[in-house]
Amino acid sequence: MAFQPSQVFASFSPQANEVKHTLGGASKGQKLLREIQVSSTGEATRAPDRATVRVVVNSTKEAIVDAKTSTTRRLDYIIQTLHTHSVKEGDVTISKFIQRVEGVYSMEAEVTIVFVDFTKCQSVCNFLTEKLDESVRVYPPHFYHSAHNLEAVRRQACLNAVQNARQKALEVARLLRQALGRPLTIREEETSEVEGSSRDASNGHDGALTFQQRMASATFTVTTKVFAQFELVSREKGKQLKS
Repeated sequence: MAFQPSQVFASFSPQANEVKHTLGGASKGQKLLREIQVSSTGEATRAPDRATVRVVVNSTKEAIVDAKTSTTRRLDYIIQTLHTHSVKEGDVTISKFIQRVEGVYSMEAEVTIVFVDFTKCQSVCNFLTEKLDESVRVYPPHFYHSAHNLEAVRRQACLNAVQNARQKALEVARLLRQALGRPLTIREEETSEVEGSSRDASNGHDGALTFQQRMASATFTVTTKVFAQFELVSREKGKQLKS
């Protein structure tokens, strides 16, 4: 991801920071406020924190009872496997569908499982694929982000941008033999969000991705640009502020 170089500049402009009145009110004196303005970017990246796996059981029989029995037996085995691996019931959704085509009955059961532990996700998928026959299809996991995870990475990108802006302003102040004072203005100007990378997208066929590649393609990157304005003070005053 390419970004335009950040602009760094210092400007000294008079602002009415302190006004003194004489007894007669005829004269006024102004204390000039010197400031430094910088713009900077910050970036934060988060891997997905959720994964869903679909397990589909299908049975086609001449009698509806046989189709139900065959499907239920495999479905019970899947549920038992999930219990063995300590998967919570609230993270499991089951749906069933029966149809009749050309005189035979087909029953399909779909189990959708949500994982927060990706090691457990791999173990369950591998175990079911190994133990069950071709009537059961275990689909590759789909990785995604919870709302909390997305909000956290956006917040971190903004904080990184502010930290970079302050560090940049501090270095400029040192170059000018000045001290950095209080922040006057901090404004978020731009934010861009990218999921995965161009290399992941160019792969073309989602089914060919490995477990780690699927995680990488769901990784979320946020870049935020901020404008910050700080007071510029003499080194003597800066020492007083610190003390």
